[in-house]
Amino acid sequence: MEIKKYGVLIFACLFFMLSMPFLSASLEINEIPISSIAIPELNKPAIFNITITNNGPSDEFLMYSLAGIYFEPNETFSINRGATRDFTVMVYPKIPLKISPDYYSFEYNVKGRNTEQQDDVSITLVKLKDALAISAGNINPDSTNAVITIQNKYGGSLEKLNVEFSSLFFEEKKEITLGPNEIKKVEVALNQEKLKSLVASPYIVTVKFNSGNVAAELTTTMNFEEKEGILSSQSSEGIMVQRYEAEKKNTGNTKATVNIVISKNLFSALFTSFNIMPNKKEYSGVHFDYSFTKELSPNENLRVIAKTNWWILVVILLVIGLIWYMIDKYLRNKLVVRKSASFVRTRGGEFALRISLHLKARDFVERIRIIDRLPPMVKVFEREGLSVPDRIDVANRRLEWNIQALAAGEERTISYIIYSKIGVVGRFELPSAETIYEYNGKLKEAQSNSAFYSKGE
Repeated sequence: MEIKKYGVLIFACLFFMLSMPFLSASLEINEIPISSIAIPELNKPAIFNITITNNGPSDEFLMYSLAGIYFEPNETFSINRGATRDFTVMVYPKIPLKISPDYYSFEYNVKGRNTEQQDDVSITLVKLKDALAISAGNINPDSTNAVITIQNKYGGSLEKLNVEFSSLFFEEKKEITLGPNEIKKVEVALNQEKLKSLVASPYIVTVKFNSGNVAAELTTTMNFEEKEGILSSQSSEGIMVQRYEAEKKNTGNTKATVNIVISKNLFSALFTSFNIMPNKKEYSGVHFDYSFTKELSPNENLRVIAKTNWWILVVILLVIGLIWYMIDKYLRNKLVVRKSASFVRTRGGEFALRISLHLKARDFVERIRIIDRLPPMVKVFEREGLSVPDRIDVANRRLEWNIQALAAGEERTISYIIYSKIGVVGRFELPSAETIYEYNGKLKEAQSNSAFYSKGE
């Protein structure tokens, strides 16, 4: 008997294991990494957007893993049959970091009462120093500040980092916060006395980071340029009127020939002007290269200002849009529909409006169908003297009228009254009406304006 019991138990286990793929097939799971990088020493998780579609019965689910990670949020969640839910999930590794970077692929389960499905997620474990990158811009003897670029390669924020910058040119401390994948440029004041005593060469820059008890150190090089007698500068500003300025100044004691080249694509070149005429203009691919050349005496400079005025393009587009609107309004549409609303007093004190649709044909049109929609909570008041719709679609709250034809210049007005037991406070908006008609054997469409009623008008 004991052997039979064990046999039945083994058979049941095998049956359950074989049936799991069919049960799990009811879920569709997709992971999109927001940041596949985790920083265990700062308890910074990897971040994923997980989408789950339930093709099975409605159920309560829990996401978990037995493979060295845990999730936040870790509460149960419900998904109805056929529904899809999106989650932003924080993945925290529970394993020690041996090398940096360290790559892992973990299995996790999505378990419900009726089903359980397994999927996997890949993350990269790094130390703080491998989640950051630095670089330094060039400096010259006339520079007053150095620019250090710090990049956060992690997809989450790194808050309140104590940063120490050091080199032969400067010593400075700052506190910074880096957003997800942010690249931040930090200016550091140069020691002008040391700047004068150093020769032109690449120099090492050390940047130390501290966050709590976690420290990281990165190094890069900064190029101290030779002074060949020419000081170059450039700046850009503006959005709609973009101003780019480039200047070269002879700070040496001999004459020097300088050249400034400004490139513009074929489109922006149409709206660009210069403060001086270029010496040469060359076409290369999809760009125009404007070359400005001048021989400079000591302390003389060459300054080129390029202005790209996009307001000219905006004006052109507005004119084209206005012309198109006038053509569309007065030439293309052969049927004009205007909608208006006026207040109607009732004996019972209900809120009521008279809606008028005024049709005017610019040419002969036929087979006209007018469609108007009722706002929520109103009904149509039917009585003699008002235009009775040819069709009332109660479910979709649509009113339809059919007109056989209108001659050129002919006008027609359709009026009806809507009312509501509920009063109106503020502004009451009425949707635009639509017309479908036939002109010269072709179907055309026209739309009225939207009508409004404000209490007190």
